[in-house]
Amino acid sequence: MKRLFAALLTLLLIFGLGLPALALEEATYVIANPYEDVVWSGDGAWGAYMGNLHTHTTFSDGTEDMKTMVEEYYAQGYDVLANADHGVVSKPWDQAPQTIFLLHLPNISRTHELLTAERVKEINDGKNRDDRGMLQVPMGIELQAATVFKSHVVGLYGGWGQGWIGSSADFRIPIAATERAGGVTWIAHPGDWVKSEHNPAAAKDPAYVNYFADILRDYKTCLGIEIYNGSDGPTRQDRALWDQLLMRLSPEKQSVWGFAVDDSHNTNDIGRTATIHFMPSNTTDNVRTSIETGAFLACSRRDRIRLPEFVGEKDVPYPGITNITISDDKTKITLEANNYTEIEWIAEGEIVGTGLEIDLTNPEITCYVRAQLIGEGGITATQPFGVDKGDGYKHPDDSLKGLDKFRWTINLYLTKNVFGWIVENVAKLFN
Repeated sequence: MKRLFAALLTLLLIFGLGLPALALEEATYVIANPYEDVVWSGDGAWGAYMGNLHTHTTFSDGTEDMKTMVEEYYAQGYDVLANADHGVVSKPWDQAPQTIFLLHLPNISRTHELLTAERVKEINDGKNRDDRGMLQVPMGIELQAATVFKSHVVGLYGGWGQGWIGSSADFRIPIAATERAGGVTWIAHPGDWVKSEHNPAAAKDPAYVNYFADILRDYKTCLGIEIYNGSDGPTRQDRALWDQLLMRLSPEKQSVWGFAVDDSHNTNDIGRTATIHFMPSNTTDNVRTSIETGAFLACSRRDRIRLPEFVGEKDVPYPGITNITISDDKTKITLEANNYTEIEWIAEGEIVGTGLEIDLTNPEITCYVRAQLIGEGGITATQPFGVDKGDGYKHPDDSLKGLDKFRWTINLYLTKNVFGWIVENVAKLFN
C-alpha cells in the first residue's frame, strides 16, 4: 500500500507540475512586431533617421519662410522634413506652392523666400554634414484648412486637398479623398478637437474614442494619431486616447501608430519632437514604408502628464532603441536601448512592467503592449506590439447605438461649427 501510495503521489506531482508547462507550450501567442523587418546590426544594418512630419511656413500661418525653416531643420540635424501648410499642397523647396488668399493674407507682408535649386541639391546631398542629406516628404498638407475646431488631418504622398476648407464635425472626407489619391494620413492633435487638455475624461469618453476608432477601422491608409504635438499643451491627454484606441483596435487592425511632430510655425518651435525612422537608406519611399509599417519611434522633449515639470535637453539625444528581440515562444519582448534612465511598459493605459524586458504572460496585457523610454533628452514611445494570446480577446462593445448615436452625431454637427465656436468663446468671457 505504501508503494502504491508513493507511486500515485509521484504521478500527481508529475502531472501537477507538468500541466502549467504544457499549457505554456501550447499557447498560441502571435506578436505583431512593427520592427520585425529592421536589420539592427551587421552587414546591411539599417540607419536611424530623425524627422519632423508637420511643418508650417509663411505660405499659410507660419511666421518664418520656407528657406529659414528648412535651413534650421538642416542645421539641427534632421534627416526628413515634411511641409504641411494649411490647405496648401507642398512643392519642392525651390518652388512656391499655391496659397489660399484668406489664410495667406495675414502673412502677405512677411518674406516668402525659397531655396535655390542648387541649395536644395546640397541639402539633399548632405553638404557640410558628412554627406548625410535631408529629404523632403512629397505632397505634404494639413487638411481641413480653416476649421475653427481644428479637425485637422495631415496628408502625405497624395496631393489632395489644395484649398479644401473642411468641416469641424467630419474627418472622413479628406481621409477618404487622400486614400483615393494614393496618399496616407493621420489625425492631427486630436486633443485640440476633443478639448481634453483640462478634461482628461474626454480622452477616454467611449463616444469620442469609438468615433476615431471607426475612422481608423474604415481607412487603412489613416495610420494613427499624433501623440506628441509641439510643447504638449492642448494635446497632453492624447497618449490616453491612443491607449483607448489600441484597446479597441488591437489586434483587429494592424495597429494605430503614434506620431510626434513639432507642428512648427517658427524656428523656436524646431526640435521639440522627432520621429526616428528605421530605414535601409534615406529615401521618400522608405519613409513611407516606415510610417506605414510602424518602424519608427515617437520622441518628445515634453510629456506634461508623465513628467509635468521636466523638459528634455535639446543638445542631448532622445532615448533610442538599438535592438528588439522576441523570444521563440513569443512570451517575451527584450529591448536594447541607449540614452535612457528608465523604461516603462504600457498596456491598457497602465504601467505593467519596467526594464528592458516584458513578460507577455502577464494577465494585465490583453491585446497590446508598448514601451516608453525616459532619459535626459526627453521621452521616447515605441509603436505598440500587438499581442494575440489565442483567447479571442475583444474589447467590450461600448459604442453608441441607435437613437443615442443619432443624438450624439446631430449634437456634433450642431456644436462643432462656427456658431458653436462663437458660443463657446463668449461663454468663456463669463467664466
